[in-house]
Amino acid sequence: MGQNPQLFHGSIRDNIALANPDASPETINQVMTQAYVDEFVMRLKDGLAHGVGDRNGGLSVGQAQRIAVARALLQDGGLWVLDEPTASLDAHSEQLVIESLHTATQQKTCIQVSHRLDALANSDQVWLMADGKLVQQGQYHELAQTGPLAEMLASADRRNLDA
Repeated sequence: MGQNPQLFHGSIRDNIALANPDASPETINQVMTQAYVDEFVMRLKDGLAHGVGDRNGGLSVGQAQRIAVARALLQDGGLWVLDEPTASLDAHSEQLVIESLHTATQQKTCIQVSHRLDALANSDQVWLMADGKLVQQGQYHELAQTGPLAEMLASADRRNLDA
């Protein structure tokens, strides 16, 4: 799942069901709820039939991202690759996407690329890269104590205090 989800011409339902066109309405509703798509889709005049066109058909980036999450949930894959999955999201959408992805990736292999340090806290393993090289590897709570990750966290804390 990339930071700029690709939606296709068709309805919201079509975009979710792309992963499984034969999915039942109950299954579509289930992944919609898990990805918090139902939060906004019921306010749309056409609901799931809302047309998606160029530039995501009047949907916000957060809404498009949640549709992409629902589509990924419908695939129920064993390997998830997330590239800055909350980039460009408002705080509300970001929290919803994080919650649904955290739930969806339990007991699965998930590789997440992120510049957001707080996104790493729930990871089993963190690999910190700098200048194309692996500079630190291990569990977040251990890496946060000393070394490059600890320095980055301290720097981020100082920036937040100055803001």
